[in-house]
Amino acid sequence: MLDLMTRHHPRHPPRPRHQGWSLVELMLAIGLGLLLLTVALHLVSGHVDEQRRLLLESRLTQDLRTAVELVSRDVRRAGYWADVSGGVWDAAHPAVALTANPYRGAVLNGPAAAPWLGYSYSRDLTEDGVNSNQEKFGLRLNTATQTLEWRLSGSAIAPDERDHWQALTDPALLRVTRLAIRLDETRQSLLGHCALTACNGQARCPPERIQRRVRVELDAQDARDSRIQRQLTTEARLRNDEVTGACPL
Repeated sequence: MLDLMTRHHPRHPPRPRHQGWSLVELMLAIGLGLLLLTVALHLVSGHVDEQRRLLLESRLTQDLRTAVELVSRDVRRAGYWADVSGGVWDAAHPAVALTANPYRGAVLNGPAAAPWLGYSYSRDLTEDGVNSNQEKFGLRLNTATQTLEWRLSGSAIAPDERDHWQALTDPALLRVTRLAIRLDETRQSLLGHCALTACNGQARCPPERIQRRVRVELDAQDARDSRIQRQLTTEARLRNDEVTGACPL
């Protein structure tokens, strides 16, 4: 009997097994989850920031290239004259005086740190031979607004503060921090095309052809993020060479 009671009622019955996580395991799991979430958010944030940077760089480059292309196209027209034949020497009529191109020349003016380029070309439907105020153009950097500006009209080829200027760039999108302009001139003697090849002290002899080339460098940064910066350079050869002087008589 005692053996049966002892067998059915043990003095130390087995403890039931616990199911679920302990508090320590739960805290470790939460900590690991937060760590993985932080890493994932960091990666997503870095990806979004990189995409934003690439978008700003693309917009800045596109806007800057558009401005440079407009400048290059306009500068190439400098010196255009519809009556250019009047300035060409005719061997059959050597005594006939040549007509000077009223739109000739290109000038650098303004402060050294931000030079201004001035030039002109004809916009007449019928050439009148008069270089009017609306036919004088140019380029400059407005350091106050950090915008690239194009001259719409002026009183002389050399630009002036009183001239009419229009912004080529939007200061809300980009800021031009530097403008460098270089004007190169190459003179070529045309004496070999004359009947007489010796000037003998004659004035305005020999005739020369002046070739001009303009180099423009632009530095700009994004208006919303100054870390986004770009530099573009364009070089344009003025298509309308200027001819000066005359053949010896």
